[in-house]
Amino acid sequence: MKRTGILTAVTALSILIVISCTHRAYKEERPGSEQLLEAGAAARANNNFAFDLMGNIAKDGENLIFSPFSISTAMAMTYAGARGLTSEEMADVLYFKRELDDFNRAYGSYLDLVSKMAGEDLSLNLANSIWAQQDYTFLDSYFETIEKYYNSTSFLVDFVNNRENVRLQINDWVYNETEEKISDLLEPGVLTTDTRMVLANAIHFKGSWLKEFDKDRTTEGDFFTANDRSVKADFMNRNDTIPYYEDDILQAISLPYADGGFSMLFVLPAEGFSTTDLLQDFNADYFKELLSNMEKTETSIHIPVFEIENKMELDRVLPEMGIRQAFSNNADFSGITGSLDLKIDKIIHQAIIEVSEEGTEAAAATAVVIIRKSLLENDSRKVFRANRPFLYFLIDNELNSILFAGITSNPAKGGN
Repeated sequence: MKRTGILTAVTALSILIVISCTHRAYKEERPGSEQLLEAGAAARANNNFAFDLMGNIAKDGENLIFSPFSISTAMAMTYAGARGLTSEEMADVLYFKRELDDFNRAYGSYLDLVSKMAGEDLSLNLANSIWAQQDYTFLDSYFETIEKYYNSTSFLVDFVNNRENVRLQINDWVYNETEEKISDLLEPGVLTTDTRMVLANAIHFKGSWLKEFDKDRTTEGDFFTANDRSVKADFMNRNDTIPYYEDDILQAISLPYADGGFSMLFVLPAEGFSTTDLLQDFNADYFKELLSNMEKTETSIHIPVFEIENKMELDRVLPEMGIRQAFSNNADFSGITGSLDLKIDKIIHQAIIEVSEEGTEAAAATAVVIIRKSLLENDSRKVFRANRPFLYFLIDNELNSILFAGITSNPAKGGN
């Protein structure tokens, strides 16, 4: 069965109230073993993709923040409509299951489980939406799948005659779902008369450290960048017993947030190693092993306050990683319309993170734009002094799924 309309005309108010996940304290509603297995498989896929993508977008000496979770979720909604070689290439790069029904169910379990991990002391908002051309023919089954497993709301819009207004509506949706952190995801000119659908994901995280840093102990110090230049940065300092790991090429510490469901992992290359060197060996398996081998250790902690924001066009990166057909006139998204009429035009991702004495606030959004095809210190303590470029990962503590990941190459505000 096909339909040419999705919803009735959207009012300005409803645009701002697309999805608002109602989070319950995770510990009050433990998931069943089947959901954990399904969610765990999706989390492993997310982490594998996270390290592959980081290796392709990280640049020497530049700060980085991105949300593999946001990108994977937007791409998962797109994958639900892919078929044939288009589907196979996406599965290979994103580590998605080939069997679509199993994949959608597992990813739905993953989203549900992550959303439930937030409690009273931490806010987490996950939101998905579809914006589709009002007079175009789509399959009911596709929208039913996205609404069921991805908790997404669909909007009927007019890209052909009113695309600038639609662009502003999508940006307003992202702005509100990210607590006003991301304001202009889609820039003028991104949408065209050939745009037929935009799949959007937004995520916002805000959490206080389980043990906040004393601002009175924050001191200015030198941070040594990749080019051996030193810049001044404000370092948070404290002594604590925390999960700690080290080997020949890195040190790592984990700082939990107040609700207990999430933490931030800081990974510092050993002296003589750069973040680029580290990423040669640091992958999802290494990440998993590192987490399993962390031990509570008395540690002297020194971490810079930092704020990083990045925006990137992944339609330039993903084809290099192996997703090629989806962007070509050979794309097969017949699971969306029943025909071979659509392809991906752009994938735009933006993320921001602020790490301070109180905790962390992070937000990200991803938009997949689909178009109609053209005619065809204490000696007894360990010391973790992050005074040179380091990696960081914001993860949940059940699945160890990476929600945000990045590199701090220069913590000075606006530094690169």
